[in-house]
Amino acid sequence: MYMNSFGGSVLLWRVHRGVSQADLARRSGVPRPNLSMIERDKKDVSLHTIRALACALDVSAGTLVDGRAPQDALKVAKALSRDAMEKIARSVLFKGELSGPWEQALADNLRIVLGPRLRALNPGYKASRRIGRNSERAWLALSALPPSERDSLIQRVVDHAAIA
Repeated sequence: MYMNSFGGSVLLWRVHRGVSQADLARRSGVPRPNLSMIERDKKDVSLHTIRALACALDVSAGTLVDGRAPQDALKVAKALSRDAMEKIARSVLFKGELSGPWEQALADNLRIVLGPRLRALNPGYKASRRIGRNSERAWLALSALPPSERDSLIQRVVDHAAIA
């Protein structure tokens, strides 16, 4: 299983919990600029800070330190059937409706991460030209998937784009 950095783990759990950086800063007592630096792995943390962030995110300190992703994301990834993967891949290109919020989130994140590559394969593909923070966050969310699942989804999207 892929392990995230400490900062990546904090960011992944924060996004998974639907908490803004400002809210997590308030709940944990860690100043927001420091939290931003922690999430980007630009700041070392004390044991006190680790405990405060873990408590505010309702996870164990060991989960954050070990870089474990939210288990819900891993369970969903394991439950993805071949048909679901195909539907997600087609949705990335053609913006179709998906049955669940996790599938929709996967399609949205794949669309962000693969946008430049999809435009190169298919000049008619309309995707945001902005790369940066959104792309980093989308990749971080996709990194919660087992690498084989993530790579399979990416390859399916690219294969569909090459055909379209």
